[in-house]
Amino acid sequence: MSCELAVLIPAYNEEPRIGSVLEVVCAYSRKPRIVVIDDGSVDETKKTAGEFPVEVISFPKNRGKGAALQAGLEHVGEADCWVFLDADLINLQKGHIEALIKPIEEEPDTAMTVGVFRGGRNATDLAHRYFGILNGQRGLSRSFAASLPNMSWSRFGVEILLSKFAERNGHLVSNPYLEGLTHFTKEHKFGVARGFPYRLQMYRECMYSLLRWDRHV
Repeated sequence: MSCELAVLIPAYNEEPRIGSVLEVVCAYSRKPRIVVIDDGSVDETKKTAGEFPVEVISFPKNRGKGAALQAGLEHVGEADCWVFLDADLINLQKGHIEALIKPIEEEPDTAMTVGVFRGGRNATDLAHRYFGILNGQRGLSRSFAASLPNMSWSRFGVEILLSKFAERNGHLVSNPYLEGLTHFTKEHKFGVARGFPYRLQMYRECMYSLLRWDRHV
């Protein structure tokens, strides 16, 4: 059965942060179907998510962001509109969700929205402005989501896959500003000793996706 709006939130070791995101999404007036995909977390991410009125998918081990979103898409099946949100957002508001949905609903040719942080933190604002292909806050139309190739292989490169797939097929993409929204950096979440290597891993996975995405579509 199709739903009007589905929100997918992949999460890996986000126990201290995911609650504030779910508070906003669960209070959203349009009552979306909300699915948290716990990507093999070793903390209490799954337990924390389960305290909210959401559906939780849990991987026994980490499979990457691409596999998490793919599992969410398959779990829900169909939706008129999809929203992808990160689990570590700071200052998420219902207006940010609206900004991701509005272009899709008002312009039938819009296949995807890619949110751009503005007015949050300088570092993340600049990254979103100049490396928008990596932005994780997205809205997808029903038809675009249904046309996607399997994303399970792409890990942190899933946003590159989404953007390149849209570009290749001539889909219209909108870039709404998400005022005041930002997220925690890897170093902030895990400390420099763990966070910086994790960041390098993310960059490697993104580069792999950039170089090989067309072999998987």
